[in-house]
Amino acid sequence: MNHDVWLRVEGAYPERLLQRALGQGARFARVRREGARTLILATDEKSAEIVLQLCRKYGLNHRVLRHGGCSALMHRMRSRWTLLLGAALGLALCWGFLSRVWIIDVSFTGSAAALGNEAALRRCIAAEGLKPGTAVSAVDADLLQKRLLAEAGDYSFIGVRVQGVRLLVEAAPEVPAPELYQIDRARDLVAARDGVVESVTVHSGEACVQTGDTVRTGQTLIRGEEDMTREETTPVAALGEVVARCWYEGSAEGEIETGVLLPTGRSERACRLHLFSLSLPLTECASYPLEKIEVEILPVVGLFLPLEIVRTTHIELEPHLQSVDSAALQAHLTALARAEAQAKLAADGIDCEIASGWEDVTQDGGRMCVRAVYEVYTDIAVSRDALSEEVNRTWKTVR
Repeated sequence: MNHDVWLRVEGAYPERLLQRALGQGARFARVRREGARTLILATDEKSAEIVLQLCRKYGLNHRVLRHGGCSALMHRMRSRWTLLLGAALGLALCWGFLSRVWIIDVSFTGSAAALGNEAALRRCIAAEGLKPGTAVSAVDADLLQKRLLAEAGDYSFIGVRVQGVRLLVEAAPEVPAPELYQIDRARDLVAARDGVVESVTVHSGEACVQTGDTVRTGQTLIRGEEDMTREETTPVAALGEVVARCWYEGSAEGEIETGVLLPTGRSERACRLHLFSLSLPLTECASYPLEKIEVEILPVVGLFLPLEIVRTTHIELEPHLQSVDSAALQAHLTALARAEAQAKLAADGIDCEIASGWEDVTQDGGRMCVRAVYEVYTDIAVSRDALSEEVNRTWKTVR
């Protein structure tokens, strides 16, 4: 027999109550006397109900001390039904939230140049009807992957994965086809820009420079010929890479001193009496070539008309040279010089690695000049035709 319910009963003759309860079929696991008039009873739910009815019938003091086991659980559930309802509602909301896609992420691998196509890829995703809040069951990852590959273009790989409430689209840019060389067409590789040679790799042809050489734009780096015999050579298309250290620089200048107008201490004052649109001069004064004017309006107290005295003060100014904050000027010019160097580097559109950078600050007279330099490593070997096209494009841009 379990004893899920513990009761406390008080009365003059609690034993009689116990006998009547036993006569009605009640069963007790434990009976303990706490005093002359108090009994502690351990029983089950059915027997406890019999005892409680007898206590109410005879007006005895009684109290349920605690519930245990399944009955206690049921009792708590009945007393806290709103908690169960809230838990069920919370589970429903969590299920509704987790069953939908709320985050759409687009990530790129490979060349950073593909980052510019993120907006176009997102437009393709939106065109497929996918947006935050779309049901997970409505997302067909395989079908979406095939459609994005067909519609976005310029991608060698597009992967689509659903990760909980996140839709991840991974894209890799299409690898450009390498330049096709006609090996039997003679050509040289020349320097696309000035630099100091760091390494030379020749696939075909003959190297004309070595590590440590300083080269100028247009200088031959790899000659398009190979030795057939000691006396005979044959023309070929030169192939190879020549990595060199190149420099991109930008500069900015600013005045160390700036002109300001300061008061000389001299001033003149004029007054006039003003009423509506009428004005009567009281005193007059001359003006200065460089001046600051201050106006005071003094109402005439005690009159009902809007009569007022307008006092005009002319303060003489003279130009002075004042030194600017050199640290702030240098920081501003440094930012401008770096931006110009970065713009030149971006305009070339080359694949390079920035090795280091520095700034030179010089002062000449009343001007400060900051020169920012970026040192990069890049392959400078190009064909003469490619160099001519780049020069022509630069010339047209300048014009």
